[in-house]
Amino acid sequence: DDAVKAVVHVADVGAVVSGSWDKTLRVWDARGGSATLAARLDMPDKVYTMDASNNRLVVGTANRHVLVFDVRNLSAPIQRRESALKFQTRCIRCFPTNDGFAISTIEGRVAVEYFEQEDQAKKFAFKCHRVKNDSGEIVYPVNALAFHPSYAHTSFCQQGG
Repeated sequence: DDAVKAVVHVADVGAVVSGSWDKTLRVWDARGGSATLAARLDMPDKVYTMDASNNRLVVGTANRHVLVFDVRNLSAPIQRRESALKFQTRCIRCFPTNDGFAISTIEGRVAVEYFEQEDQAKKFAFKCHRVKNDSGEIVYPVNALAFHPSYAHTSFCQQGG
């Protein structure tokens, strides 16, 4: 009913999920050559970003909400979190290893988080996209994130624990 901000293909269940500023997720059954609406889920706020990996769908909304769903049962999130970053979420991308995700903000920071409770000690955040000048520092938003499928997780393990 409002602008669609994020779309992700979830190959594991043959669906396309769209997230909107009308505070909804819509799940479209993409099997059989034509998309039909399979489910409509209310979100706590406007959907800004999302990504899917393995059987998880991670959704970032306004007001720093992060919801993690099992794509095989989208009736309710399996985790609800508040982003550790203090400013508006711009992008979420799941690790190629399926054990966590990175989240970025308008304030030039990125956080690395894990799904499992026993991995929480490994999470961390860092500043990036900053330029010093005579009057201080210019901070740029991190609008997009991507992982190299083979090397991204190795470097995070070395930095984060």
